[in-house]
Amino acid sequence: MDFEKAYEKFLNGSATAEEVEFVRSEMKKANDVNNVLNNVKNEGATKVAEKETVKRAMKLYWKKDTVKILVIVCAAVLALAIAVSMAVGIPILSSAKGNVHYSEEDAKALAIEAVSLAYPSASEIEVLRVERELEVEGRIKNARYVYVVDVYNGQRVLEIEIDSKTGKILDVDD
Repeated sequence: MDFEKAYEKFLNGSATAEEVEFVRSEMKKANDVNNVLNNVKNEGATKVAEKETVKRAMKLYWKKDTVKILVIVCAAVLALAIAVSMAVGIPILSSAKGNVHYSEEDAKALAIEAVSLAYPSASEIEVLRVERELEVEGRIKNARYVYVVDVYNGQRVLEIEIDSKTGKILDVDD
């Protein structure tokens, strides 16, 4: 808490209970120090007291300085992490977008066709969900999107993964 601001509020009567207590405490400390200094007859004792005051001031300065340095280092690390993720992420997404040859509608049609071939007696086939997921295996230039299609065949829901580049069905989970 800032003593000068709290003292000003104390003088004009707008201080909170906490600020009043803080001002009184600081004034008592100052009074105690003043009494000690008034009672000191030996100049050497004054020098020792001054050295202690300087040591405390230096410790406080170093603590504040250390906190500033830590904040700057954390900000720099965060900025570096963002830059690296963008440097890696953008080429991956660009590469994956270039590998899309089948649309979401194509994926739905392929999924329905696969279910109708696997379950010819299915009376009701309905696509419940289609999501496009990014997959990176090996090199960045081989990044691709995979469609995950949930299809209801009248009895259960099947999850079908389709390669957006080749249209190949990669996996069927029921």
